[in-house]
Amino acid sequence: MEYIAALQNMSIDQLTAVIEVLQRSSDSYFYIYDFSKDTYIVTGKMLQRFPFENTVTENASSFFKKLMYPSDFPKVDADLAKCASGEQDTHCLEYRWLDRKGKIVWIECRGTVITGNGGHRLLFGRVTELGKEAKADNITGLRREVRFQYDAEEILRDRPQSINYMMRIGIDNFKEINEKEGVEAGDNVLRELVDCILAIVDTKVDVYRLMADEFMIVDSIPGSGKAAGDIYNAIKNKVAETQREKEYNCFYTISAGVMQNEFEDKGAGDIMRLTEFALNEAKRKGKNQMAMFDRDAYDEFLKRLDIRKLMRRDINDNFKGFQVFYQPIVSTPDYKLIGAEALLRWGCEKYGNVSPAVFIPILEESGLIIPVGRYVMWQAANTCKKWREILPDFHINVNLSYVQIHKSDLMSDVDRCISEVGIPPESLVLELTESGYIETDSRIKDLFRDLKTKNVDVALDDFGTGYSNMRYLKEIEAKTVKIDRSFVVQALKNDHDYNIITHIIDMAHDLGSYVCMEGIEEEDELNKMMKTKPDMIQGYYFGKPSSKDQFEENFLQSKNML
Repeated sequence: MEYIAALQNMSIDQLTAVIEVLQRSSDSYFYIYDFSKDTYIVTGKMLQRFPFENTVTENASSFFKKLMYPSDFPKVDADLAKCASGEQDTHCLEYRWLDRKGKIVWIECRGTVITGNGGHRLLFGRVTELGKEAKADNITGLRREVRFQYDAEEILRDRPQSINYMMRIGIDNFKEINEKEGVEAGDNVLRELVDCILAIVDTKVDVYRLMADEFMIVDSIPGSGKAAGDIYNAIKNKVAETQREKEYNCFYTISAGVMQNEFEDKGAGDIMRLTEFALNEAKRKGKNQMAMFDRDAYDEFLKRLDIRKLMRRDINDNFKGFQVFYQPIVSTPDYKLIGAEALLRWGCEKYGNVSPAVFIPILEESGLIIPVGRYVMWQAANTCKKWREILPDFHINVNLSYVQIHKSDLMSDVDRCISEVGIPPESLVLELTESGYIETDSRIKDLFRDLKTKNVDVALDDFGTGYSNMRYLKEIEAKTVKIDRSFVVQALKNDHDYNIITHIIDMAHDLGSYVCMEGIEEEDELNKMMKTKPDMIQGYYFGKPSSKDQFEENFLQSKNML
């Protein structure tokens, strides 16, 4: 142990020289703490980062009170006291220092006590910034996701029943703040939100910064009794109060996803995944609100993901599982078959026949509606060509998704389909259900003008619901207006809605458009709604959607013609 004796016999200048040599080969900061003299020796590099005046600090225990984050000092002071007394020979803690600008820096301080002749004790060790290892965040002063995962694994393994809740908070419009105001403004928002969180939660509650604009609050205080909803509302109110005080120089809102009572048999990865789902649910429902993790909703979410995977597989397998069904459209007043609407169906071995209300939104969200939309158009066009050999004026209606219009070259697809299949343009009718987008999206207006020049007809589907507006008829010069079944049901129940439909049909006729009434299922419905003078009828009364072969058997064989 000659080197220990040598260290003990060195002067302060010699000790400083030793740690300066070690400093050259490490990103950490080296130090020596002489307990008997209460002297703290650091390298010159440490002075650049932290508020040391010299490499040698006397009366160090008093200086530590200024260097350390106030709430961390008691535990650190107690641990160092054990090292000084001989109760322990190592110091290993993570805590917070303040840098030269007064900002929080998470560090890991490790040291070993060296005891020389006469019991003289020196703590020889290093200080490492956790932020450089992605364990702590120097912007907000919080520990990072790596540390959360480490701590979460421990508490989930040893005492999951002690967890009151875990709350994942996200800033709703953080990306816009960074893009419009700059990264510095974004950093200021992060610090401001952390100040609001820390002002509300108990000092014993753990708070971590996850990726980007998200934070995790872990409450495992015994007998806390503080409900997650109350904490979230208090934080939200504190944010609003802070923004008022700063005159809304950078406005933002926060959403939160919360887990409680489901921590048994979970790991940190599970918590990250499930709280992310709950947070996304809060944002999906309108933002600036909190959502509790819901197992049923999560199971449904997983099912949707599975359906998406299976549909993607089937698309790549030449659209296996997909079918196009057809529902007849008849003219009035003679009820002759003049066309059909092409309707997509999909099923698989695992889930059977899946409702279009379930799988079509999944296709749209994933973008898979684009290749599937092309498949439907080509199938419908080929079918129309065949059926026009029996009914020369037959037309086929194909539904469009806004995703197809916005994210694909739809006009090119239409041109190619008409050309390759060899059908007259006027036999293809494209139906748009998201009519609300017409008002704001010039791309839709341009597309419909191009379709008109190609003699491809356009129909407004589900008219009478959502954003439907008579002005759209003028905007896109739709040849057909389809009155939605839900509107028809209302009209059958009361005179007010009945009169509205009558006026809509009159106005559509005045603008040169035809009207197709959807959803007629019974003879008495047909008789009453015929008085409004629609031009076409579509509904179960004349036929349900059916496969191509079934449609031909029911409606196109001479003996079965409508």
